[in-house]
Amino acid sequence: MSRRHSALVAEAKQHDVSPPAWKDETARRVREYRTRQRQTEESARQIKDLFADQSSQQARIMRAEIERVARRSFNILITGETGTGKTYAAREIHRRSARANNPFLELNCANLPEQLVEAELFGYRKGAFTGADRDHTGLFEEADGGVLFLDEIGDIALTVQNKLLRAIEEKQIKRLGTNRHVFCDVQIIAATSRNLASMTQSREFREDLHCRLAVLTIETAPLRERREDIPAMIAFYLREAAAITNRTNQCAPYWIEEDAAALLCQFDYPGNIRALRNLIYELTSYVKESEPISIELVQFVLAKLNSRGSNPITNRNGTRQATSAPSNELASAGNIANMDEATKHAHLRSIAHEGDIILPLELCVLRSGETFRQWTARAKRCSIEAARQATGGTMQSAAERLGLSRNSLLGHLHRARQAQNETLFDWRRKSDGDSPER
Repeated sequence: MSRRHSALVAEAKQHDVSPPAWKDETARRVREYRTRQRQTEESARQIKDLFADQSSQQARIMRAEIERVARRSFNILITGETGTGKTYAAREIHRRSARANNPFLELNCANLPEQLVEAELFGYRKGAFTGADRDHTGLFEEADGGVLFLDEIGDIALTVQNKLLRAIEEKQIKRLGTNRHVFCDVQIIAATSRNLASMTQSREFREDLHCRLAVLTIETAPLRERREDIPAMIAFYLREAAAITNRTNQCAPYWIEEDAAALLCQFDYPGNIRALRNLIYELTSYVKESEPISIELVQFVLAKLNSRGSNPITNRNGTRQATSAPSNELASAGNIANMDEATKHAHLRSIAHEGDIILPLELCVLRSGETFRQWTARAKRCSIEAARQATGGTMQSAAERLGLSRNSLLGHLHRARQAQNETLFDWRRKSDGDSPER
């Protein structure tokens, strides 16, 4: 830490910064460094817990590969589908390496503008471009002595690839707006979900840069090839969700019923670990303290995701989960009954699309002693009232929404009242003056 502090002081003096200013800048950067160190330690603990309980052959191979490459300070390329744990693997490599006590910095290169990637990697001097109102230290300098993780390396522009290749070969960089080179001892760990070999053939990625990055290589396996790890991941993310929601030891942790966990193990996750994690977080948001995650809740959430068109989960034959269980929403009625009114309405809003009319939940219940004719009449009247409220409060607008004439709608309403032998609406009390005679 003292060596890094001295380097920061020397750098500030070279930039002709007055003593109070460079002292403040040094203190700020030291605080940022310590914050990153704490975050790295916390991430390392979580990564260790995630990998610890995985027992599949692919997981054992991946742990062995991580141990193999972590012993050597060469550049490493991690390949694999999106969400397969490439970032987890990179952090675990750093934790096990000789550079574990030095910085671990990350940059996700996906969809970042060329100028921003270059500025983040190499830094810039004040006035180097419009908006550069102060000096900025790049990630190469910040990670000196440690590891720089470049996620989605296949997305960077060719011009940035040229400068990155030079920085790796010469182990020195030059800030934007300066002519002074700075030596940086940095190990590069790069990750990508793209095929860099084919990209080099199409000249989208530099072949020499690929060679510099892929000194050591490992590949992360998709979740569908190691289903036996899913229960351990479910347990891990349930613990993580409890920690995020500040559940203390006095509160029961989240837990899931065996049949619900078995159902989650039956599906493929195109988003892999990330998709499973998000699904677990979604499930925990519906349960209260001491309540389990039931199979009905799992089915309901999967159906909701499918109705939004964002379901990241498919069964083994490639179809979405909701298609294999068309009655998921009805099957979850018992689970919905235990929710408060706000949660019920949130459920219905999540299923409904724009322009849909949400009907009362009481229509899902056939009352004791109620005949089918009476239930149909009740459903008809509730539907008419819901359409009336949703379309401005008039019978004419409700009739147009339901595809009926106004007289036909009034006839349906009259027959429904007769079936139940009661009056649902007292139109004479309506302030809008829309009576059946109008």
